[in-house]
Amino acid sequence: RCPGYIATHISETDDGFAASLKLNGQPCNKYGQDIASLTLSVRFDTSDRLHVHISDTEKTQYQIPQWIVPLDKGLGVDKRHHSLEFTHAHNETSGFGFKVQRDGEAIFDTTGHVLVFEDQYLELTSNVAADANIYGLGESPNWFRRNPDNTTITLWNRDVADPFGENVYGSHAVYMELQSKSAKFHGCYLHNSHGMDVVLAPGTVQYRVLGGTLDLYIFGGPTALDVIDQYTQLVGRPACIPYWALGFHNCRYGYTSVDEVNQVIANYSRARIPLEAAWTDIEYMDKTRDFTFDAVNYPVSEMKKQLDALHARGQKMVLITDPAIHVDDAYGTFVRGRDQDVFIKNADGSLYVGQVWPGYTVFPD
Repeated sequence: RCPGYIATHISETDDGFAASLKLNGQPCNKYGQDIASLTLSVRFDTSDRLHVHISDTEKTQYQIPQWIVPLDKGLGVDKRHHSLEFTHAHNETSGFGFKVQRDGEAIFDTTGHVLVFEDQYLELTSNVAADANIYGLGESPNWFRRNPDNTTITLWNRDVADPFGENVYGSHAVYMELQSKSAKFHGCYLHNSHGMDVVLAPGTVQYRVLGGTLDLYIFGGPTALDVIDQYTQLVGRPACIPYWALGFHNCRYGYTSVDEVNQVIANYSRARIPLEAAWTDIEYMDKTRDFTFDAVNYPVSEMKKQLDALHARGQKMVLITDPAIHVDDAYGTFVRGRDQDVFIKNADGSLYVGQVWPGYTVFPD
């Protein structure tokens, strides 16, 4: 059993709280090396947002740089006038834990659960209602309300067919919960780019993370719209999309030629179905290589005719492009990218090579 931590050197300010966390016994080294000394930082960023950050004191664990994901820091609010309350406690069995309350109701509560903080594994558990109403933690095709009964939600980006209940393209470690008693919403965001599982079990939500730090933001709501507003104030508002993007689009993998796509577009008109944009998947490429066209099935001359016809009717064309460049010295895009040093590399300086549609590929950084 892991020993947890004990809080020492506790200090308070008007808008926050700080402490040192020391390993409360022999390390368990569950999936890596226990980190003996941690730093706890708590700040009331805004009137309805609380920032709780548990990090390694030596600061060797990876943290997302502010220049990559700029976060709103807030002006800081006197905790005496905040909608949320932060408390901490020590349990003889589990060690340090903390609780965030709103109007006396716990909305994030780690007390009674062991904190595990290792170089390649973090574990943080919060108490929730046995039949919690939790929404979010995408991206995964699933029911709108997450099943709170022994459900593992994996955040690890991938491309896979028919992935109901599994992880797909994006990772968003944010959820909102509707409290049954108060009928109020709150939210929680973990600012961490490592792969993770979020495990929902009767009475708990548990983060299992492959590294980094526990950089938590708690949003007080109390409505669902408030939580979304507070979250996007932190991470940035959605970009304004063009009006035509809100219309009906056709997108499908498997069309064999530009003639087949033209027929599909024409069928929309015959059926009197409005069509704002016609998408063409990677079949249009030569051997699925970016910035090329299949000279037989999707010749450039015919693609230009299709584009002109769409534009004449006020419609749009979208060509899908994968961010994976085929490794081939005869492929100009790869050669230019290599010469300009734009591809992701391994720690030893060699190119990081994956495998996507065209075969072995590299990725622009």
